[in-house]
Amino acid sequence: MAHLLLIDGLNLVRRLYAAQERPFVNSASPYSTATGEQLLFNTSEQVLLVLKKLVRQFEPSHLTLVFEQPHLNWRAQLYPQYKADRHPMPEHLQLALPALLQRLADAGFNSVQLPEQEADDIIASLAMQMRQHQQQATIVSTDKGYLQLLPAGVQLYDHFNRVQHSADTVLQKFGVLPEQLVRYWSLVGDKTNNISGVAGIGPKTAMELLQLGPDIKTALSHPDCPEKLAQKIKAAKADLLVFMQILSLKTDLQLGLNLQQFRYSPQRSD
Repeated sequence: MAHLLLIDGLNLVRRLYAAQERPFVNSASPYSTATGEQLLFNTSEQVLLVLKKLVRQFEPSHLTLVFEQPHLNWRAQLYPQYKADRHPMPEHLQLALPALLQRLADAGFNSVQLPEQEADDIIASLAMQMRQHQQQATIVSTDKGYLQLLPAGVQLYDHFNRVQHSADTVLQKFGVLPEQLVRYWSLVGDKTNNISGVAGIGPKTAMELLQLGPDIKTALSHPDCPEKLAQKIKAAKADLLVFMQILSLKTDLQLGLNLQQFRYSPQRSD
């Protein structure tokens, strides 16, 4: 069975870079150019170390890192507040990415970037293509948005917290099933993506509502659903539809990519 390891590239790189930069963040003066170059070099070293560790851990037959190009994506066009509060990537890190990707490629770790496509949707579509062909797909990321793919048999691993996610970890953290997460986040909001949610609805209310049915419409028609709550949610229907569209990963993109492009050759990175 083929096993495709899909690595959320910027998620990995930015977290490793932040760990390198942290001692300098609260410094009274900005660090020197030489220090910045050292941080970038140290980051690339750490990325390679992590990738080699992941390969040993998962023994994939195929592997790729997925990045996205800076652009105004379709989610921001639909909802301008989307990720509006997120700190931009440091400029010198952005400028250093092409050299980093080349270094990774030289070590046997190829990457994918497609214009006008978010990395999340590329990864989700590749993972689902693997599952549709009864092959294995593992995503490496701390992004909770990928949890919605668990019901399809996609694996999600958080390298930094050493967590292999499952329906049980989702239930323990959010109180709902993985297939209900998009509806749950649409109701309560999602700070990571700057989604406001429905005013006055918190995690407990959303969890109790979704226990009445697998989706919001079914739950609202349940006799135990409070009338005031139903009215509040119905009044916010237009916003909810937008939130659910934004938070749902695209899993059917026609990417023009061939699995053979991602075949991993262990000898190249040892």
